[in-house]
Amino acid sequence: MGFDLNNYETVAERLVRWWIAYPDGQILTSIHYYDSDVVLFRAEGYNSDGKLIATGYAEEIRGSSPVNKTSHVENGETSAIGRMISNSPIGTNGDRPSREEMEKVSRGPQTRQTTVSERPSASGGPSEHVPKGAFATPKQLGYIKKLAKDADIDDLGLLNLIHELCERDDVVLELLKSHEASKVIERLRWILKI
Repeated sequence: MGFDLNNYETVAERLVRWWIAYPDGQILTSIHYYDSDVVLFRAEGYNSDGKLIATGYAEEIRGSSPVNKTSHVENGETSAIGRMISNSPIGTNGDRPSREEMEKVSRGPQTRQTTVSERPSASGGPSEHVPKGAFATPKQLGYIKKLAKDADIDDLGLLNLIHELCERDDVVLELLKSHEASKVIERLRWILKI
């Protein structure tokens, strides 16, 4: 396995430290994507003054582990909470990933079925195959940030551009699908005339 699970804190242990540090704090979770087989959670942590101090995301796939055969939604929520706490000012005791996350690593790669649709390409050429549910890559997200900076577009301006191009206002940069990120990159390159 290459690592010792005993070196990693459980989410339950992180929660104990959270409530000691923020007895009047709050943890809110929400589902950002769900298709019965894949769930993506966001957890928000608020300190005792009600100020948002950390967020965390986690994705779980139905059937990717024994627990996920019946409880992938619950597992996703717990994992998002663990990520949020590790991103908060109280951080972690030990390595950043939780023990639950490292158990997922020890199980090996998770596979996910994606459906494919066809849409005409922007250039009028052959249609593109777009996997539904595939999130933007870190490289795409980094490129979007660089292009926005080069175009002197602030975070709010970029968010408005994303909403316009995706034709919905419930998406943020970090949760773009790959094909949506491509649209944003194409528009930013057009703005910069590159």
